[in-house]
Amino acid sequence: MKDYAKENFTIKEKFVKLLGVNDDPCVSIIVNKVAPSPKNEKFRIAVKNAVRQAIEKLKEKGYDKRLVQKFSDRLMQIADELKYERDFQGVAIFLSPSYEEVITLPYKVKDKVVVDNTFEIRDLLRTLNRSFQYNAIILSKKKTRFFEGFSKDLQEVITSDIPEGVDYYFNIRVSDRIDPAKRESEAMKLYVKDLDDFLRLYSDMHTPLIVMGDKKLVGYFRSHTKRPKKIIGEIYGSYDDERVSVIRDKINEKLDEYIKIRDKQLMERIQDDIDAYNYVSGIQEVWTAAAMKEARILLVEQGYSVEGYSVKDGLFLLLVKPEDEEYDYHEDAIDDLTEMVLLQGGEVYFVSEGLLKDYDRILLTLR
Repeated sequence: MKDYAKENFTIKEKFVKLLGVNDDPCVSIIVNKVAPSPKNEKFRIAVKNAVRQAIEKLKEKGYDKRLVQKFSDRLMQIADELKYERDFQGVAIFLSPSYEEVITLPYKVKDKVVVDNTFEIRDLLRTLNRSFQYNAIILSKKKTRFFEGFSKDLQEVITSDIPEGVDYYFNIRVSDRIDPAKRESEAMKLYVKDLDDFLRLYSDMHTPLIVMGDKKLVGYFRSHTKRPKKIIGEIYGSYDDERVSVIRDKINEKLDEYIKIRDKQLMERIQDDIDAYNYVSGIQEVWTAAAMKEARILLVEQGYSVEGYSVKDGLFLLLVKPEDEEYDYHEDAIDDLTEMVLLQGGEVYFVSEGLLKDYDRILLTLR
């Protein structure tokens, strides 16, 4: 079983990877954190109960005893090793003969235990897609902290890959024989370089970034980072040891402002395509372009949903039920459309209502 948890993918990238998996069996365990407490004992019990349900389902479906035992051992190990004390709202465990992924989630989920030949991720992906996604990083002399944000929810990423604070570079990485002023400058350069390398691995190129910390340090980072356009906001202060809830509240105070900045950047990014008419708009034209694998960047207004019927092997979308030809029903065609785009390696963003009023609420740039 390949452990995808060891690869540096964003949560969305992990979901997209799992979306196209067909394997037998595919076990999906999704558990919401209930009644948070210091040790989260109730949550620990809920996860282990869900694991037992999955094992029973494998037995009921008649899988080979050795395979069931192998799955049982691994699922129990995952449940035992999960860091329950960390600040997350739910957990999703995916296991098949070829794939393994454990994802802690910063938003509430509905409990599910499913054994099938695909993973149960559509509801999780739908919630994720419709969230404003961003990263936040705290810069400090003592230590660096990194977070994944989804609208008003925030989750700290715990990994040894995060660079140490500036003092580490000043005291360990730079020779004490050089001039103190030059030593500090060299330490800052090394710090920013390692931050950029870290962000390249853990933050998608187009995911907005909020930078927090000492004003001087934040300013230096903005001036010297290789991706200054990622930064949509700066928050000054000392947050080295602050609780995640405090950091989340500080970001939420300006969340609407950050969303507007992100939306403005998105429109600027696709302006050349708009000027060159390298786009389509309106749900039916967008659907056909995506079905023909021409999708690059999809923008959809928040709150927009469409019931539809796809025909001609999924190439066209009708908004009225056809009477004389075969069709597939789509309760919300937007969800299926976003999956199509993501599976093609395209990008999907849900933007503020009214931003796409001139494009029938949905716009797709083309390859």
